[in-house]
Amino acid sequence: MRATLMALALLGATVQEKRDPAAVEKLLKELEGTAGRYWNVPREDAKFLGMLIGMTGAKRVLEVGTANGYSAIWMGLALEKTGGKLTTIEINPEKAKEARAHVQTMKLDGRVTVMEGDAHKIVRQLEGPWDLIFIDADMGRDLDYLEALFPKLAPGGVLARHNAIKYASTMKDYLDAVKAHPQLDTVILSCTMDDGFALSYKKK
Repeated sequence: MRATLMALALLGATVQEKRDPAAVEKLLKELEGTAGRYWNVPREDAKFLGMLIGMTGAKRVLEVGTANGYSAIWMGLALEKTGGKLTTIEINPEKAKEARAHVQTMKLDGRVTVMEGDAHKIVRQLEGPWDLIFIDADMGRDLDYLEALFPKLAPGGVLARHNAIKYASTMKDYLDAVKAHPQLDTVILSCTMDDGFALSYKKK
């Protein structure tokens, strides 16, 4: 047991050594400067997603709405600690290209896969189960994602929908559905004063 723990510690040290913390912060700051154009989540929300991965031990994570890869980077870094992987979907070719470049810069390309295309079609082709699903795209068509992804969410898994406070009226049908779903426990959570998540836990 002690040898195993030592090996894991050394592995974690290797992961940290290969990436310059200053370079990480520099890129994150740059991407935060584009938030208005790319609709990236605020830093506190991105940190929360990373914490959620750590708290749940998630290993298979799906993101709908990559943009330029800001939240994917936070989740990818968190997944290094759980040994998991992220699949993220972006419909815009230019944004997908940017996201791949940023993921590669962060040395996360072996852990984060950026898929390009219509997520409504792609999620139906992907195999579950997923431990965590983060949706940050296409408000107003959320029920379609719920229908496609709920069966692929692992028991004990979490479905996180962003913009659930500021744009609650736009996604009212989705919020009503997850709150009333007999197999989901749902709370609305704000990490900042700006907006927040609808977090839905799939009962075991």
